[in-house]
Amino acid sequence: MRQITLAVGLFLAAAGPALAGSIPMDQPISLNGIETVCTGIGDEAMHDPRWAAYPIRVEFSNGGAQYLAGPHFVLKETDGKVVTSLDCSGPWVLLKLPAGKEYIAVASFSDDPEDGERTGRFKVPSNGKQKRVVLAFPHIPPNH
Repeated sequence: MRQITLAVGLFLAAAGPALAGSIPMDQPISLNGIETVCTGIGDEAMHDPRWAAYPIRVEFSNGGAQYLAGPHFVLKETDGKVVTSLDCSGPWVLLKLPAGKEYIAVASFSDDPEDGERTGRFKVPSNGKQKRVVLAFPHIPPNH
């Protein structure tokens, strides 16, 4: 049975992009060769010097401009090809991506199509500064 499970896992890994479930908070992991971190906005997270090395910070907010935690996040190439997909328990996803390349960030907070998803197209900066990509969900009221 163990060999079958391993074979299925290897097949899925070879078949397409890394699709993660909920990834651990504040721990860099590699998804499809992209170093990724799910983090929050507490004092420790906001001032952690490691996070400055990530050229992209995707943030999620509600109608009151408050951070939202728990999105399903998908990173796509500009042709629509999925690079990676994950669930993050925090309101930030940090990505180490190649400078100069363009991507599309997609996030949603439920499987209900009426809740919708938000997208943002961005280009990875080559100047070493971190770029903020904010995906806002104005229909989610403040304090939720």
